[in-house]
Amino acid sequence: MLVLSTASQAAMFDFPTDNRALLEDKPQDFYMYVNRNFEGVSTKVWEGGSFGYVRSPQRQGEEVIFLQLHEGIDIAPTRRDTSGKPLDEIRASAAGRIAHVSYEAGASNYGRYIVIEHDIEGSPVYTLYAHLSKTSVEANQKVAQGDVIGIMGFTGAGINCERAHLHFEIALLLSTDFESWYKRYFSGTPNKHGPYHGYNLSGIDPSKVLLECAKDPAFRFSNYIREQEAFYKITLPNSPSISIIRSYPWLVSNGEAACPPAWTIAFNRFGTPMSATASSRAATAPEIAWVRETPFAYNHTTRGIIGGSKGGPRLTDSGKRFLDLLAKGEPTHLDN
Repeated sequence: MLVLSTASQAAMFDFPTDNRALLEDKPQDFYMYVNRNFEGVSTKVWEGGSFGYVRSPQRQGEEVIFLQLHEGIDIAPTRRDTSGKPLDEIRASAAGRIAHVSYEAGASNYGRYIVIEHDIEGSPVYTLYAHLSKTSVEANQKVAQGDVIGIMGFTGAGINCERAHLHFEIALLLSTDFESWYKRYFSGTPNKHGPYHGYNLSGIDPSKVLLECAKDPAFRFSNYIREQEAFYKITLPNSPSISIIRSYPWLVSNGEAACPPAWTIAFNRFGTPMSATASSRAATAPEIAWVRETPFAYNHTTRGIIGGSKGGPRLTDSGKRFLDLLAKGEPTHLDN
């Protein structure tokens, strides 16, 4: 069982529902299971509700790897009515501003969902609350930590009443000029979510953040990001349009050049930027600076950003598109 800090300071992020089984080391009671049929065996696995590569198993030789990234966590309900529908209130994990409310249940795989923008160490960090049955807030509304923002449900794709849950994410915003990028690559499909589209939110493991915050009220979000394990590094030509470095200046270590010819950005295996280093060598286009060698294909450890055979990494078409997104936008300025 996790030993909680006795300090009076509020945690940076708190659990968004009454389900706190994770604090009691009971993940099977915290995560909503997924139905899995693998090699002829059907199971209900709670691991599929956790963060990371936890879905779509595939056997490669003697190893079983998981191909599908789950970008958040699925929190199971604690209360249901007589028909089995969840009754759990959804609360703001931290104080902030309602950035987006998607009222239309069929507008995305997330169903009805809410995005809150938080000022964390002077930078915009976002929490996302999905599959809601009801929402009770509006865009630009200020909320305090613990305020009720909706009710748990099962709207969206791939879930039913039995598997009702809250899909919860903690994420960075990759670009502040998402709309122009989206129109360039997906002009045939309207964007109903502005910059708060899944393509533009890059998540980290909410469970680890929630546990760290419960244990240590002095938890530093920036330190947590920088301490992620790097799986690849990409060098980008420097430009005022790289909003992520300006929105999250702590990605750059103190003492780095303010305006170098290029930036080398390190990413974890989930595609989240974790640090940026000034490069003294100019770059005319994005290029791979380094990739971790593993027994698996590059695309399995770089979220498909890098392909090619072992020893010969190359940017994939989706990788180039992703890096084009990073190269767009002006810095985010929080309205406090």
